[in-house]
Amino acid sequence: MPTDLTEARVDAPVGSIQVYRGGAGPQLVYLHSAGGETPFELLTDLADDFDVIAPVFPGFGESEGIEAIDTMEDAVFHLLDLWERLELSQPVVMGVSLGGWMALELSTRYPDHARALVLINAVGLYLEDAPIAELFGRPPNELAEMLFADQSHPIAQAMHSMAEFVGDVGIKMEIPLELVVPMWKALGATARLGWDPYMHSPKLRGRLRRVTCPVLVVAGEQDGFVPIEHARVYAAELPDARLELMADGAHWLHMELPAELAALTRGFLGA
Repeated sequence: MPTDLTEARVDAPVGSIQVYRGGAGPQLVYLHSAGGETPFELLTDLADDFDVIAPVFPGFGESEGIEAIDTMEDAVFHLLDLWERLELSQPVVMGVSLGGWMALELSTRYPDHARALVLINAVGLYLEDAPIAELFGRPPNELAEMLFADQSHPIAQAMHSMAEFVGDVGIKMEIPLELVVPMWKALGATARLGWDPYMHSPKLRGRLRRVTCPVLVVAGEQDGFVPIEHARVYAAELPDARLELMADGAHWLHMELPAELAALTRGFLGA
C-alpha cells in the first residue's frame, strides 16, 4: 500500500522551504522539474521502500527565496543548505529535467553528496545537432504535446483546455486555476536558471567525469522537449551510468508512467 507523504517547512538561508516527506529506509531526494510538480503516485510508491524527501525549490509552490537565486551556482549552494538542515547523508537523488540538471551540478562539485543518481529526461547539455525545444512563450497545448505521449492524460487534457480559453475569452469553460497559477509561477522561476544560456551549462559536459556514484539515465522515447541524444551522451560520458529508454513515455514520465518508473528505480537500487 502506498505510503503517504506529509508537508513541512524548513527554514533555509533563502527563506521558508516547503518539503514533502514520508516512508522509511534509505534516503531518496526528489528534485522536481520546471513544472514544480510533486508526483505523489510515484513518490508514495517509492516511500514503501525509501525515506522520500521532496523539497520544493524557491519560487515554486509555497517556497520562498527565488530572489536570492540567480545562477545554477546559487542553486547548488541552496541544495547544500538543504542537505545540512534535513540531515541528509549520501541520499539517492532522483532529478527530473531541471531537477536532473541540478543533481548533476551538485554531484560534479560534491561527488560524495549522493549515493546514486536517477536522472529522468535531464536537461543541462547543449548539443548542436539536438537542441532542447523552446519552453518559454509556448501555449499550453503545445507544451502538452511536448511533455505527454498520451494526450488523453488528465493534465494534458487540462493544458489543451487552457489553450482554448487563452484563444477566445468568450468561451465558457472551467479553468483549472490550480494548474494555471503554479504553471506560470514555475516558468518564471525556471527562467532565472535556464533563460540564458538556455537550459544548459556550457561547462557541465566537461565535468561529468567527476560524478563518481552509479547513475541511472532514463529517457522517454517520445520526449518532445529534450531529444533522446542528451540521455545517450549522459550515459556514455558519466563514468558509471546505465541507460533505460521508455518507449511509451515522453518528457513527464513521472506523471505518465509512475509505476514503471518506480520499478526501474527499485531495480537499479536493488530495493
